Amino acid sequence: NPFRFTFRPGTNEIWGGDVGWNTWEEINRIVSPTAGVTNFGWPCYEGAARHSGYDAADLTLCENLYAAGSGAVTTPYYAYRHDANVVSTDPCRNGNSASISGLAFYSGTGYPAAYRNGLFFTDYSRSCIWVMQAGTSGLPDPARITAFATGMEGGAVHLQAGPNGDIFAVDMLGGRILRYVYNGVNNPPTAAIKTDVTSGPLPLTVQFDGRPSGDVEAGTLTYAWDLDG
Repeated sequence: NPFRFTFRPGTNEIWGGDVGWNTWEEINRIVSPTAGVTNFGWPCYEGAARHSGYDAADLTLCENLYAAGSGAVTTPYYAYRHDANVVSTDPCRNGNSASISGLAFYSGTGYPAAYRNGLFFTDYSRSCIWVMQAGTSGLPDPARITAFATGMEGGAVHLQAGPNGDIFAVDMLGGRILRYVYNGVNNPPTAAIKTDVTSGPLPLTVQFDGRPSGDVEAGTLTYAWDLDG
């Protein structure tokens, strides 16, 4: 199930996150979507390996595909096992559960240079986001994957690069849209407003409260109200 896909900036390439079945999650690269149909081998293959159940069933479809050799199917650009960590040191494994659920390329300039042209991907079941940093070829390098965000309250079901390049995540269980901002050692404060009423007949008197605002570095906040544009 190619649950999510994204385009690589500056190209026509489609990169898809393919939710697996028993063993593997895949990231697939379609270099030229209009050149013809790309066969990734399902259900005869899962990941780069033969699917044991379909192989044992001796189905004509799969047996012909196996006989045609490895060149008959396109192997995943990257795949990870359900029973293994994406990065050996990350805390993101959740038993044998996995569900790749979002991809986005970063092409902005606000993050450190190591992230530029990297492919961010997330797994709903593991509540984590990783980045596959670009290699010397400019393509994401499977040997350069690092954990980017861990310990999410729920699970991200979509990633998107914003207009300025910041990565956004839709956290379905947490009921949030998260924005990942880099600002060196001093991150900007979070401005939050609440009111005592949200609707009513005119004239409506509303009390605004900015106290939910906060600063991750626990700095002193100052503010001003601008209610007329």
